[in-house]
Amino acid sequence: MDTFNVFLLFLIFNAVNLLTGGNAELSCPTAFELHGERCYKALDLYASWAEAKIYCRVLGGKLAVVDSNYEQTIISGMMTQMIGKISNPLYWLDGSDMLVEHEWRWMGDHGDSVPISYSNWADGQPERSKERCLEIRYDWLSRWNNHHCWYTKSFFCEARAVATEGEIVNETIQDP
Repeated sequence: MDTFNVFLLFLIFNAVNLLTGGNAELSCPTAFELHGERCYKALDLYASWAEAKIYCRVLGGKLAVVDSNYEQTIISGMMTQMIGKISNPLYWLDGSDMLVEHEWRWMGDHGDSVPISYSNWADGQPERSKERCLEIRYDWLSRWNNHHCWYTKSFFCEARAVATEGEIVNETIQDP
């Protein structure tokens, strides 16, 4: 592509961005809640960690990743809203150390994983045990704990927010 065509594409992109105000209206898959540029859903289904990953995929998302204090606050707030609606104060998140013991990672859905950089572990957690999956506990002030993956709990899914035109808004929300 020659320089003129690149310049022309740049101008068209900026013109469209200016005409729409630079802000697309965002939406989420059915029953997900929009928070910033991400969509979340708390599910009151009792599922193992692996089953929770499947449920989230079927709903158009993935098991939730919490990689900032902002996201931790969103999930914690949703847990508070669910008290009285969901009886289980324990929820699965996407973290696990099943690939390398004591190396906690966001597992993703396609064989890719990334190290957990932000964390909110409870004091003394994660324990050095055979508990390989990450739960977030409302009864521990939304702190994290490692637990056995086969236990059944509620869980959080997240999905990409999309613009009304159907374009993905934030490409950083990828399967780790």
